[in-house]
Amino acid sequence: MVHLNPYLMSCVTLSIEKHNDHIFWFDLCPNDESAFISVYLIIDEKIAIIETGPACSHDSLVQGVQAAGLNLQDIDYVIPTHIHLDHFGGGGHFMAVCENAQAIVHPKAYKHVSNIENWWQGSCDFLGDIANLYGKPKPINQSRLISAEEGFELSLGNLNIKALHTPGHAPHHITWICNKDAFVGDSAGLWYPNLGKSFPVTPGYYRHDLALESIEKMSLLDLEYLHYTHFGPRYSKGVFEATKSEFKIWMTIVEEGYRANLSAKDILEKLFDNRSGLVESDRNHGVHQRSTHLGTVEGMMHWLRREDAQG
Repeated sequence: MVHLNPYLMSCVTLSIEKHNDHIFWFDLCPNDESAFISVYLIIDEKIAIIETGPACSHDSLVQGVQAAGLNLQDIDYVIPTHIHLDHFGGGGHFMAVCENAQAIVHPKAYKHVSNIENWWQGSCDFLGDIANLYGKPKPINQSRLISAEEGFELSLGNLNIKALHTPGHAPHHITWICNKDAFVGDSAGLWYPNLGKSFPVTPGYYRHDLALESIEKMSLLDLEYLHYTHFGPRYSKGVFEATKSEFKIWMTIVEEGYRANLSAKDILEKLFDNRSGLVESDRNHGVHQRSTHLGTVEGMMHWLRREDAQG
């Protein structure tokens, strides 16, 4: 990676990273948390930004766009992988200052980003204090929204970007495909480049079957790089097999704890003992990471409860 246009921020020196001639990215640093959220820019005849991060990092997002040598008026499309607060909680704030942009979202997210109250309440119910840390979204007028069905394709000029619906993590999740690059959001879990490890991530309502199907769906594509929101690009060779295996291992450990009537916190401690690198990921990211890993355990437990209830 090469560094372009250093821009001083409070937590780190922001650098625009160049993946190739069209794809650039930077560390958003929400609440001064580095190596946690990546935002991607696709620069062609049209310009798209993938993810906005939460509302609390709006100023950092604007600074990142400017550090890339762009004006806010240059942004044509604002494209989240899904609308969880850490990915698109700042979408409405950003759209308000990008007067020429349209936002592209999953059909199941469309009504929530134009009328935010259910979205915000659900986020508060699941995230608790973390939701307030991220900040409340702002609504986006439906006239500026595009609904992306499965296979939706958008021309940016020389490049096309295509929607691949990848539920499991969330029913409104889209993995965006651009040639041999995929912007995977949370569909392939969390990637820790400094550890060389990736781990599952789930919200409260999780579909383990669909998560595995989504990973398999992505594995059938001819991809060279995966671009994680958490965190950064990753060469794709062998990733999907390893990711599916890690998801299955987590579910096995969670199910064993669940059948033994252990709490989510106790199950998480078992995962810390069993999964190499997981403790380090927690130490590196503090409150963000501990709550995320605990939420993953709870999401898997909820999946098991629903499976049990169905007989």
